[in-house]
Amino acid sequence: MACLSLFVFLASLIVSAFPPCYVHGTISCIETERIALLSIKAGINHSHDQSLFSSWTGHDCCKWQGVSCNHQSRHVIKLDLRQHPSNVSYNFLMPPSKLNSSLIQLHHLKHLDLSMNNFNDSPIPDFIGSFANLEYLNLSYAEFSGAIPHTFRNLSCLRYLDLSFNVFLQPNDLHWLSGMTSLHYLDLSGDNLSKLHGWLYDINSVLPSLNGSIYATTMPHLNYTSLRVLDLSHNYDLNLILPQWLFNLTSVLPVTVGNLSRLRVFSLSGNSLDGVIPESFGNLGSLEKLDLSKNNFIGSIPESLNNLTNLKYFDLSNNKIGKLPKSIGRLQKLQIFDLSSNQVRGWMPASIGNLRNLQYLDLSWNLISGPIPESFGNLTLLQHFDGAVNNLSGKLPEAMGNFAHLQFLDLSQNLISGKLPESFGNLSQLQQLRMQGNGITGGLPEYVGKLSHLWELDLSNNNINGSLPKVMGNLCKLQTLDLTSNMISGGIDDLVDGLSKCREKKYGSALESWEGLGKLNLGNNMLNGTIPENIGKLSELIQLDLSSNSFMGVLTESHFASLVSLTLLDLSYNSLQLNVSENWKPPFFCLIIGMCSVKTYLSSLCLSDAGISGNIPAWFGYLSPTSGYFLNLSNNNLEGRLPTSLKNYTFYHIDLSSNRFEGPLPELDPTFSLVIYLNNNSFSGSIPSYFANATFIQVFSISDNHINGSIPSFFCNLTALELLDISNNDMSGRLPNCWNSTSMLQIINLSNNNFIGKIPDGLVSLTNLRSLHLRNNDFSGDLPLSLKMANKLVTLDIGDNKISGSIPTWIGENLSSLIVLRLRSNLFQGIIPKQLSKLSSLQILDLAHNNLSGCIPHSFGDFKAMVVTNHTQWWSLFSILSVSKPYFVFEINNVQNSFAYSESLLISTKGLQMEYSKVLSLVTIIDLSNNKLSCELPEELTKLHGLHFLNLSYNLFNGKIPKSISDMKQLESLDLSENKLFGTIPSSMSSMNFLNHLNVSHNNLSGKIPSSTQLQSFDPSAYDYNQGLCGSPLQDCTNKTHPLAVYKEEEDWVEMLWLYIGLAMGFITGFWMIIGTIIIKQTIRIAYFRSIDKVYDWIYVKMAVYSRRMKSTFSGRN
Repeated sequence: MACLSLFVFLASLIVSAFPPCYVHGTISCIETERIALLSIKAGINHSHDQSLFSSWTGHDCCKWQGVSCNHQSRHVIKLDLRQHPSNVSYNFLMPPSKLNSSLIQLHHLKHLDLSMNNFNDSPIPDFIGSFANLEYLNLSYAEFSGAIPHTFRNLSCLRYLDLSFNVFLQPNDLHWLSGMTSLHYLDLSGDNLSKLHGWLYDINSVLPSLNGSIYATTMPHLNYTSLRVLDLSHNYDLNLILPQWLFNLTSVLPVTVGNLSRLRVFSLSGNSLDGVIPESFGNLGSLEKLDLSKNNFIGSIPESLNNLTNLKYFDLSNNKIGKLPKSIGRLQKLQIFDLSSNQVRGWMPASIGNLRNLQYLDLSWNLISGPIPESFGNLTLLQHFDGAVNNLSGKLPEAMGNFAHLQFLDLSQNLISGKLPESFGNLSQLQQLRMQGNGITGGLPEYVGKLSHLWELDLSNNNINGSLPKVMGNLCKLQTLDLTSNMISGGIDDLVDGLSKCREKKYGSALESWEGLGKLNLGNNMLNGTIPENIGKLSELIQLDLSSNSFMGVLTESHFASLVSLTLLDLSYNSLQLNVSENWKPPFFCLIIGMCSVKTYLSSLCLSDAGISGNIPAWFGYLSPTSGYFLNLSNNNLEGRLPTSLKNYTFYHIDLSSNRFEGPLPELDPTFSLVIYLNNNSFSGSIPSYFANATFIQVFSISDNHINGSIPSFFCNLTALELLDISNNDMSGRLPNCWNSTSMLQIINLSNNNFIGKIPDGLVSLTNLRSLHLRNNDFSGDLPLSLKMANKLVTLDIGDNKISGSIPTWIGENLSSLIVLRLRSNLFQGIIPKQLSKLSSLQILDLAHNNLSGCIPHSFGDFKAMVVTNHTQWWSLFSILSVSKPYFVFEINNVQNSFAYSESLLISTKGLQMEYSKVLSLVTIIDLSNNKLSCELPEELTKLHGLHFLNLSYNLFNGKIPKSISDMKQLESLDLSENKLFGTIPSSMSSMNFLNHLNVSHNNLSGKIPSSTQLQSFDPSAYDYNQGLCGSPLQDCTNKTHPLAVYKEEEDWVEMLWLYIGLAMGFITGFWMIIGTIIIKQTIRIAYFRSIDKVYDWIYVKMAVYSRRMKSTFSGRN
């Protein structure tokens, strides 16, 4: 079908800008299409975004959200079922959607958007290629898989096609592109294009306006005269199949790609490419933008790139470039140059001063040394310069004062010395100045107060002395002032007075927006005097650090009057006294307060990490009874017993964790408590009965103490409880079986106690349960069937118990959100159910130390979360589900508060048991060790490209190590010891660069250990008891009988053994067949002896005749 004319197309775009049914009358859609839409709706799961289908009521589908109709024909021409972008990070965790074939009824579709849904790895339907009028098609982030239908070639009117980030989409070819003669936009980024060959033939017809993320393996002789942009960034495994033509542009120009001379934009960002940068890039003379960032390029910047005289944008950040050549100064049109996060060494070349058009320069996070050259002052157009975290030394050149347009200057963490240049007073546009962590000396110059645009000034950790200039109070745009750890003296009255009046000041003719000072850090100096009261007017302050100075005087309520945003307050180690009324409530909710050595009179305390030690201090008695609501003394060294007077206080939140308190749990009034956090102390005794009154409690944690006794049944009635952590205590007995189905419990941790009996059905059937830890107890019996009801469960750890029976198949079918499944060290038996592979989010599977038998299911290669190598692209599942650090939000006096809880897990890796917490979301592991598993290792297992730890030791596996095991490039630990594997170690394993723990001992492996730095670095014990194995780090193969010879000798010995056995058996069988027959059959026996007599007679006659003749002969001679 011929495409619409350009005029009609533009007209349709204008019409589509109006609401779907914008006409001068009521239009009702066609009934068959309305029915088709309802069938489509039934298959689409929008459980996280119900707003789309909420309007799908009534008979006029043209008014439904996401649906547009033609104004004349009433046919549906647009269908947009795109999920909300915020849900894309976990769309694969939602119940899957299914694309109903009724979609084919919408023959007149021009716009179809199914992006950001979960089609559960189903193939793209062929019938989509039948929409001949389709101009816009978006299937990105939709969890499609398989090949792209060849019917797509029928979409001749298509202008926009987005198939990006369908991780398991694997097109075999792009032949279907030949029919898309109107295509202007193509996006295949984030897909697996590794099977494509000769793709440039297919896209040649849709140039010049094609823009997408694609790559090739061959370089055909095609016409690219119009090609302006080539974007190959962020592709899957591009480094494995990087097209050879890309590195041979010089040798093939102009015969093959000379027509690339008009290329202006070239991006290879984010592909993990390695090696040196090709010299051939220097032949792309029209290039204006070159992006090679986020790769592994090494060496220097090629001299040939100096030919790119039109280059304006050059990004080499996040590579391993080691040298910045002097010839860089020839790129005189360069405006943006980013060389950050490399390994550049040596001095900064003086020729960099020739880049007079440079506006953005980032050299941070390198190893550049020496002084900044004077020629650097020639960069008069520079707006942004980042040279942080290098080894730059010497004084700053005065010529840097020529940067009249400079807005950002960061030279932090270097070795720069001397005073700040006077010429810096000319930097009138400067907004951010970071020079922390150097050796700057002298006082703060007066001109600092004239940098009126400055909003960040960080000169911390230097050797600056003198007093603060009075004019610094004029910096009314200042948001961050950090002068920590210097030798500044004097008072802060002028500074605070000036900044506190900024809201009243005007700039120019109008009052500009004033964000106010957010961070004032002056700690660890020599400041003295009093702290002025008007510091309380700095209402935007988030951090205030005046610690370790010589301030004195009394702090009153006025000092904190408007500090409503304060989250960090540190006044420690001064000579201050805090004097506030008993009824005073701080206007802020600090996360950290440091008041060491400050005399306090408070009604609520937040002294976490305050460095307090010893018994409860004397000022604790000044807490106002009945008015206190928040007590946080966590992470100190407090010890002893808690005072009984605590029962007189009403605490909404009490956190005494990580101290050394002892004795029984504190006697509290828990009536209104929301958070009780007493973990990591030395409390003992049983759980008091008064906690039964904590009807509003949300968080109850007493882990890591010496609590004994059993769990009281009143916990079953605390329906608001969301977190229950009693782990690492001395508790025992059976668990109560009274749990309420309305409970809000999300996290239960009873690990490392002495509980016995069966796991109660009620405990594991809680529908809100997301994390269940029962590790290291004495639970027995089968897994409760009711556990299948906990379909939100993310972590299931019941390791180190006595649970028996087989592993239920319903774990893989019902617990679809599982990320951690730890059944280690139990009494499970039978086979591993293949249904476990349906757990698409699973990152940790630990079934070690059981009695499992059979084979590893071939479907184990389907674990999605272990297939992907980039877990940032996988959106860090633990962060999505808020289990690694969930925040429990509660409200106190109409103010929301939050409480963080860190998930941790005991994992066996590299022969050690380690507890993972902060990086748990990045760990992927399969541990099937110490079972009775057999068969060969399935090839499908090597598809788990994102797996970090694999332990299959102490089983009965046989066969060879799969050659494709080298595809598991993220593997850090591999243990195949104590099996029956034979054959050679695959040579491809030498490319497994992340492997730092290997054990293949106690097998029947043979041949030479492949040569690589990695495999030779392991201890020889990693290869022990493989008699046919040789090569470093074992005995040299030249000094050892060749394995083939050993096997040849073994084969010869076995053959000779069977030969002798065969001869013996044959002799015995033949002998007894003859002798037995003679003995049993009389006729045969008679015939046999007669024949012997005849033979004897015949021989006797012959011998007698022969003897007679011989005698006659000798007689005649004599």
